[in-house]
Amino acid sequence: MASRSNSAPHDAQTMVEAALCVALAVLLLWRAVLPAWHVLNTDFPNYYLVARLLREGYSLDRVYDWIWLQRVKDHWGIDQSLVGFAGLTPSSALPLVPLTVFTAMTAKRIWIVLNFAFLACTAELLHRDTSLGRRRVWIICLLAIVPLRTSFLYGQMHLLVLLLMVLAFSCYTRRRMIACGALLALAAALKIYPAVFGIYFLWKKQWRPLLGLIVTAVVVMSITCMWMGPGIVYQYISQQLPRSLQGEMLDPYHWHAASAAALLHRLLLFEPALNPHPLYNSPALYAILYPLWQLAVLVPFFSLVKYTSNHPRSIQLEWAALTIALLVLSPVPSSYHFVVMILPVVLLVEALKEKRRSIVTILALYVMISVTDLWSPAHPSQLYIALVGFSRLWISLALYAICLHALWREAASTHLSRRRIYSLTAAALVVAVVGVAGYRQHFILHDQQMGRRLQPASENYLAIAPQPLTNSYLFVAMTPHGYRIFDKREKQSRLANTDQLSFAASPAGYAMFAELAERGHSRIVRADDATTVAEDAESPAISNDGRSLLFLREDKGRGSLWVVPIDHADRTATPTRLTDDSYDVRFAAWLGEDPIFAAKHDGHIRLFKLGSREPTIPFASSTDIGSFAVSADHSRIALTTLIHNRWQLAVLRLSDNRTAMLTSGDCNAYTPSWIDSSTILYGTDCGRGLGLTALASVNVSK
Repeated sequence: MASRSNSAPHDAQTMVEAALCVALAVLLLWRAVLPAWHVLNTDFPNYYLVARLLREGYSLDRVYDWIWLQRVKDHWGIDQSLVGFAGLTPSSALPLVPLTVFTAMTAKRIWIVLNFAFLACTAELLHRDTSLGRRRVWIICLLAIVPLRTSFLYGQMHLLVLLLMVLAFSCYTRRRMIACGALLALAAALKIYPAVFGIYFLWKKQWRPLLGLIVTAVVVMSITCMWMGPGIVYQYISQQLPRSLQGEMLDPYHWHAASAAALLHRLLLFEPALNPHPLYNSPALYAILYPLWQLAVLVPFFSLVKYTSNHPRSIQLEWAALTIALLVLSPVPSSYHFVVMILPVVLLVEALKEKRRSIVTILALYVMISVTDLWSPAHPSQLYIALVGFSRLWISLALYAICLHALWREAASTHLSRRRIYSLTAAALVVAVVGVAGYRQHFILHDQQMGRRLQPASENYLAIAPQPLTNSYLFVAMTPHGYRIFDKREKQSRLANTDQLSFAASPAGYAMFAELAERGHSRIVRADDATTVAEDAESPAISNDGRSLLFLREDKGRGSLWVVPIDHADRTATPTRLTDDSYDVRFAAWLGEDPIFAAKHDGHIRLFKLGSREPTIPFASSTDIGSFAVSADHSRIALTTLIHNRWQLAVLRLSDNRTAMLTSGDCNAYTPSWIDSSTILYGTDCGRGLGLTALASVNVSK
């Protein structure tokens, strides 16, 4: 009788756990898998596009260009309103290369099945490495409600990252140290933050996992360079990664990121469209507070790490604390990042399994982190948004504090040597000085840059490529439904409801031609009657007499320059090619009666003038050229040039080939246009997400 009475509560608990596990699994199937099965959503097409470009042999040096990748998406007929690869590592597209033999929708369905396999393998490994039991591990996994849902819906990589980190932990506990480092390097190739474990190994003087991480990272980078080209890897390291670490990839002020970078951006940095009313506009204060915040998170952890201990409990707490710290420090975390929280929560529950109150608190915080995206702040006050909109940050910090407290109790009987204290203090001081100096340099021209901005287009994510009209101007804008041409008053063009990625307009307004990006190709049409001027054509430029139109055609990502007459009397004229295959043309305009264009030739992007013979270089430059515009009197060229890995705006005076720089900040200028003889309009991403530009103007003297 006693054994039956003792088994009854156990049976009831088992039934409750099984019922909860089934309910959570059904919720995941209903809210995530079934919707994801029928739509592409936002992130999967980004990986798929780049992977397919790689498989089909395209030039990949423009995959971080928002408009260029959108054009490829349109040509391939992928049903997704907006795409972009900003901030993603080049190697993150490699896992999808085998799937690109299928359509995007079929590839996503295969990826969903693979993600289920990743999740199942993760749960099984955690079951084997802990004593929690298979059901309880699955419950913890499935309690990541919103992170799992968004990961499946968006087709993200984070379940694969989670599996690699769990495998790395399993190898670490089994003393397979080189394999541990190698697995973390593979995870870092997809999402950069697992690479920080290298600092953990260095601090603990564990050379074998550090060696495995470094060697594997070098191998992966070498393979990526050979397969995708060294240019895209260099672009990521020199341009994408720094802005990503600064939290400036998408909207750096939005509470949805729930990071300290977004919070401080919102409180301390003015931006006319995205953050017009900060609590206190002070870039200098941001430059001090953000590096100190990063140190405040990491220094306590490293001061508590027992670098000579291999006790399983200490290892579990250290891995849990560091993983949570990396999520807390992430400058642009989204909900799907937090599927990785499964690993530290399982390790915490295992390490503190004898303390029921602690476990209840941990699970409660974990569930709160997992569902915070289900609500959003509606109150306008900055304080309310900081508390409610950034609640995931505060809850994650509370969970991190529990980790630190547990580590402190573990380390109570040990003390850091003086040498380790001095090392930690010196490292913290160096990081603080470098961080503050770096952010001060990043924001040094913030006020000047904001002062140049035009009245913002509030509903547009991106505004670029302005061109003048009489008493007005036109520009291309990224909207929630795609790219459209707008005028100064934010009035949309009446062209077809499809992506309008470029256009050409005469200043007097007598003609406008627009690129419509459609399935199979782009075509250039007349804006007044939508008749087609050129098929398989993009980036038009009208001659000064209004009789000819330059445009580009692409083959595997390489552009060529063409011209076609646009007289109303001859609407069936055949285009003429102007450049050969040695020129990868990126941008074109007219200099008097001659075409002038920027092209990649012999490994560099230079400015070329096309006369009666071979293209010539009108002026020498040691840096790459982006877009450009010729002044109305043909005496000057406004252009963007790559200086210290940032696109800066300059003016070239053709009479003596002298160049005057107009911008110099730690951000980018794009697509200049002369609005009059002394004013240049251009796109700028200063204070915004990388490449997600707003319009600005600058005055120049003759």
